[in-house]
This record gives sequence, structure tokens and C-alpha cells, in this order.
Amino acid sequence: MTVAAQQTIYVAAYEFPPYFSENTENHMSGQLIAALNAEQDEYEFVLQHVAPNARYDALSAEGCCSLILFEDKKWGWAEKADYAVATTQPIKLGYERFVALKEPDRDQSFFTQTGLKFGGLVGYHYPFAGNITDNGVLENEYGIYLSHSHSTNLKMLLNKRLDLIMLYDDYIEAMIPAETQQQLLIAKEPYDRFELAAVVNEKKGLAASKLEQLLKKLNLNELLRISVNSEQ
Repeated sequence: MTVAAQQTIYVAAYEFPPYFSENTENHMSGQLIAALNAEQDEYEFVLQHVAPNARYDALSAEGCCSLILFEDKKWGWAEKADYAVATTQPIKLGYERFVALKEPDRDQSFFTQTGLKFGGLVGYHYPFAGNITDNGVLENEYGIYLSHSHSTNLKMLLNKRLDLIMLYDDYIEAMIPAETQQQLLIAKEPYDRFELAAVVNEKKGLAASKLEQLLKKLNLNELLRISVNSEQ
């Protein structure tokens, strides 16, 4: 009896801890991919690191990958992908918040102030800056400092070189030690809510509905739990 060969499915991933990070093996994408590979033998899922801005090209016909995990379809896919994509049901919900340093007499009203020095990330877009991802525009017209990691922005905030950064709840919980969290003023109201799903180019070997079937066999609540693993 001949056993059919596994089909390799490349999964795009960019620096987005704790969902994926090159700086640690302890990330949700790695745990999810390992579980998918252990659960079945029809597909072999392989992570492929890409730059944040390159993820739209990665899923194109000429790109390296078939899908990307932990992505919200509203994050530029309609504007930046000249091909059709499908999405699974959300794998995880996320909330993004402004974060500042705790200071005497500083309270939640701090987040409504203007003229604050904000630290953002290269390749990310921010609704208050028109969802623009052009580095030059963000830096020159909006005065946003851009780095390549949340850990860099967090260090600059702790060193008082930035007034404000934006972090999401999973990052705060999984990547920042409790003693550091105690130094932070975290906005009570989230700035944004996102539904993290898998975005799939179905012309590249795998249907979103098939991926959903595979995901339903997994204990996602357990797989998507990451213990504190600071980048500091």
C-alpha cells in the first residue's frame, strides 16, 4: 500500500510576540503548528519568517506561503492584496491599549493629552495616523518614533524617552514581568479590538474550511496560553 506524501504548507509569520517571535521558541504560532503536525499526516505545516510589510506579498501567487496565522482581515488585506483571501473563524480575540509610565498624579486622563511622543512599530498601522504604514510619513508628519519591536519601545518608555506606546493584552500578560507591569499606567479602555484568525490564499494548496476542521480538533485554549517570557 502506497502512503500519500504529505503536502507542505508554508505559514507566514512576522515579529508579533507572543504570537510569533524569532527571539524565542515560546510563541503561539510554534505551539499551534506543532499541534497541527502532530494531529494529522496529510499536511506538514512549516513556519516561514517574513517582514510585517511583506506578509501581503507572501500569500500572493508568487509568494512563499499559503496562509498566515493570528491576523485580522481588516489589517490592510483589501487594499494591499491583489488576490482573494479567505479567513477562518477567529482563533483568538485581542485588545490593544495605550501604555504610559506611572507618575505621581498621573491618571487615565493622561491618555487624552495631545503632543505626546508616541512610539510605534515599522510596518504597523495606527488608526489615529490614518492607517498609514509609510515610515517617512509616520515619522515626519505625525512625529511617531518607529522601532522594530515592542521591547525596544517599552525600554524607551521606561527610560522616559517616549511618553506613550501601544501594547496588546497578550503581550502585556505574556512578555512583561509582573514587576515591570507595576511601573506602567495601562489604559482601562482598549484602543482597538481585533479578531485574530488565519488568512488563507486558497489557491495555494489549502482551503480555509479544511484548516478550520483541523483547528477544531485541537485544544486551542491550552495551546494559546503562553507563560511570561520577557524579551528584556
